Amino acid sequence: MNSLTVFTYNAEEFLREVSKKGTSSDIEFHERKSDDSILTFISPLRYPDKISSLTDSIFAADIAVVNITALNRDLGEVIVALDLMGPETGFITFTDSSIIDQVRPLLKGTRLSSYEITEKKPVELADQISSIKTKKPDSPTTIIIDHFFGVKSVGTVALGFVLSGTVHKHQDLELSYLDRKVQVRSIQMHDVDVESAGPGARVGLALKNADPEELERGMLLSEKPFEYASVIEAKIVPHRSVKRIPDGQVEVFVSDYMRYQRGFYDGKSLTMDKKVCLPGRSLVVSSPAIAPRIFGRINF
Repeated sequence: MNSLTVFTYNAEEFLREVSKKGTSSDIEFHERKSDDSILTFISPLRYPDKISSLTDSIFAADIAVVNITALNRDLGEVIVALDLMGPETGFITFTDSSIIDQVRPLLKGTRLSSYEITEKKPVELADQISSIKTKKPDSPTTIIIDHFFGVKSVGTVALGFVLSGTVHKHQDLELSYLDRKVQVRSIQMHDVDVESAGPGARVGLALKNADPEELERGMLLSEKPFEYASVIEAKIVPHRSVKRIPDGQVEVFVSDYMRYQRGFYDGKSLTMDKKVCLPGRSLVVSSPAIAPRIFGRINF
């Protein structure tokens, strides 16, 4: 089964035609299942008011679908966010063909310049997306949590994506930030019980040894222990659209791995209010005082 995650922006009509609505909070999920593929669509429901709604929606995406109806600041910010942290594969749809010539200069030099500009009908586009194959790491088993709740007779259920590896029923995994072993009591994929789930799958995991009140979006489950940092000694590399970062100490937010954690950047290092998990070697950062608000990446 080919499992793909699709970020969508301004694509409500497309989603209504090709998918079924699922979990909804500040980010909204839609699902489409066929005989050989499962598509999970994520939309930033609270964007532009909430920048983390955008970055949380992009993080796990394999593919992007951006529907352009107007050229405005919000679209510009979405382009920057996708250029910094989005997938390499994507599609651009539109309702007015005259807007495309105006859009092309905005995309030049970004990863969106390689996105396919298409006039396909929603079902045709969904079928094309379903046929795309992506490759995710086979190890270690790593799952990112985006929602969680308690279920009577089941216990704690965490919803999320398998970023790498395969998660198995009864597997013991480390839970980030709590640094605690939890056990996967059962696994569901789209309301069907399964014994395991591979890379790219959206899963519901019943967890032993974790309460819903202890969980947060952006926590990770992994076979390997986690590394953390409160101070990251590295410079932020701003996106090319950012004219400059203000001098002095700047309040910034880590906007990656479905986290939104505050820190302060002094031009040489980033000091976090609370420790941040470092599963990768870079983080995207944002600030309400800089335009666009998601403005760069810190590599360490």
